[in-house]
Amino acid sequence: MAHRRPVPMTAAAVAQETHEPRALAAPGVVDRAFNFDLSQPLAFITLALAYVASRAPFINIGYGTDPDAWRMALSGYWLWDHHEYYPSRLPGYPVPELASAAVIKGGWLATNSLTLAISLLGLWFFARIVAKLELPNRALLVIGFAFTPLLWINSMTTMDYMWALTFLLGCYYLLLGGHVSTAGMLLGLAAASRTTSILFFIPFALYIARDGRRDDLRDFAVWSIAVPMLAFVPIVWKYGPDFLSFYDAKVGYLSVMRLLAKDCLGLIGSTAVLVAAVLSLPRLVRLPGDVMRDKNVAVWIVAIGIAVVVFLRLPHESAYLIPLYPFGFFLMARYFGRYVLAGALAAILLAGFVDLGTRGEELNAQALRHARIGQGLVLSNRSTMKTQLSFSRELAKLEFPEHSVVMIGFSYPQFAVLNRNRLEIDILAEDTSSVSQLSDKGKAVDRSRNVTYVWLLDYKDFGKYISQHYPIYYTQDAGRSANALYHFRPGLWNKPGTTEVTMIDLGRGPSGSSGAARTDR
Repeated sequence: MAHRRPVPMTAAAVAQETHEPRALAAPGVVDRAFNFDLSQPLAFITLALAYVASRAPFINIGYGTDPDAWRMALSGYWLWDHHEYYPSRLPGYPVPELASAAVIKGGWLATNSLTLAISLLGLWFFARIVAKLELPNRALLVIGFAFTPLLWINSMTTMDYMWALTFLLGCYYLLLGGHVSTAGMLLGLAAASRTTSILFFIPFALYIARDGRRDDLRDFAVWSIAVPMLAFVPIVWKYGPDFLSFYDAKVGYLSVMRLLAKDCLGLIGSTAVLVAAVLSLPRLVRLPGDVMRDKNVAVWIVAIGIAVVVFLRLPHESAYLIPLYPFGFFLMARYFGRYVLAGALAAILLAGFVDLGTRGEELNAQALRHARIGQGLVLSNRSTMKTQLSFSRELAKLEFPEHSVVMIGFSYPQFAVLNRNRLEIDILAEDTSSVSQLSDKGKAVDRSRNVTYVWLLDYKDFGKYISQHYPIYYTQDAGRSANALYHFRPGLWNKPGTTEVTMIDLGRGPSGSSGAARTDR
């Protein structure tokens, strides 16, 4: 039998033969990339470097755009200067407050870096949970979580949100590994960082109870309660039952919609998640049955429900929803297809830099019609911080008559911290009913000119200074706040020649918009 000589292959034939197997193998490469375990040491170190580098341009600007961040700084400085612990605001946040106080002498770079370090630990817990649960597309999920705008912003400010989130994630991770007592300690630390975190005892106890482990449930409960009780001893000692006070005010539903749509994921990110959920409805119909079958899915749903209820009770800040994020991401990983998930996460990350902006405090049809492309959450936060600092520094340059009082309003904590080296920080009066003793009832005094700067004056204190013939000056924000909180208008007291009450008009509010405390996003 004659043997046929092999026919030489053309370059095109070689290319076709070599490319086709690669094309068939491509899905496997994508699958491995999307499911790479980023919690492994070398991979996580690389991710951590990117995480820190992405925060570096923002971390040394200020303590944060939220006045509560500057209240935490005030609390830390007061502890050093007077050896007395006043919480930044009630009910108290002892773990992050005392930890930040330990490094407060290093300024906002030190305290923000501390928050960044604890946030990085939270990212590691998240990555380990995703790996342990064997969720699909785990690398994609971890990267999305690391760079989600709202978490990005709060990971580099002197606030308590990421402390509580890290301890919650640590608690869940340890429960997955069967370390019940240590998990209880971490839940206790979460509650000592933000008191509402104790409510997450419910889903975690459900996780333990589903296996009928009564002894473990008891140990978990003991540690979850004992740790925050110990942490809150100095606050309860000072305030008694009044320590459970907090700021409370009604918020209109349109303002709540703005928080949910604009400030949580951005309009682009929120829209993308809604579209992804609609596309994933065939998968999501399995969710009710999975809640009954899978205790982890049950934990996610109950945790999300608790976060939503807590937020709706007091919908003042989008950051109140931060505990929802990891559990929401777990659900997205389980029920969104790979490319639907990738698209949703890409849109969320994009909204940190470019987003649709609307003017005003509310999100309605008219606002959406006039929406325009603008800065996303991360860049907007940076601009707001710089504008707030500019406002406080401009206010500090103004010369007021001797023997006068200045009501600053929203930016008082920032003003007091920035000028603490030239002003004497003190309190108007001890008031255990005051939510923030050092700001609500605080004062910063220029002794050389007898000029007193305050957040606001209630009606009684306002009248006292008027009776002593102090000229009183107030910002736009302070005027509105006095009317909203204490039900009087400072300007109506102005009587030329006898009583001088004057509004300070810098042409803008603390955050740059026309007399408002928010940006124009």
